[in-house]
Amino acid sequence: KICGEVFIDLALLKRCTLYEDGYSASDRHVTDFWQVLEEMDHAERAIFLRFTWGRTRLPLTAAEFPDKFKIARLPPARGPVDSYLPSASTCHFKLFLPPYSNRDVLRVKLRQAIHDCHDIDNDV
Repeated sequence: KICGEVFIDLALLKRCTLYEDGYSASDRHVTDFWQVLEEMDHAERAIFLRFTWGRTRLPLTAAEFPDKFKIARLPPARGPVDSYLPSASTCHFKLFLPPYSNRDVLRVKLRQAIHDCHDIDNDV
C-alpha cells in the first residue's frame, strides 16, 4: 500500500524487449504472447514479472532498466511443443518461449508456469 497500486506498463516493457535465437516481434507466437499479457490484470502481470525477473514491478522509465527483457527460443526438446511449459532465467530477465501452435495453448501454459513455478521463492 505504501508503494501504491500495482501497475505494469506493457508498452514500456515492449520498448525494453530484445528478441533472441531468431525470434522477432512479428512472429505469431510472440504477438500471441503480448496479447495474452494484455489480457492479464496488473496483479497477474506482477506474477509474470516475478517468474521472469524475480521482481514484481517495472522501472518507471526505459533508462532505468538495468537489463532489457529478453524473449528467446526454448531449447529443442522431445515431443510436441505444446506439451512444454515456458521457462525463465531471472538472472537475465529472460523468458524461454516455445513456439506454441496457438494463443489458447500459450495462455494456458504461461499461466500454469507463472502460477505453479515458485523456485525463485525457495532461495535461502
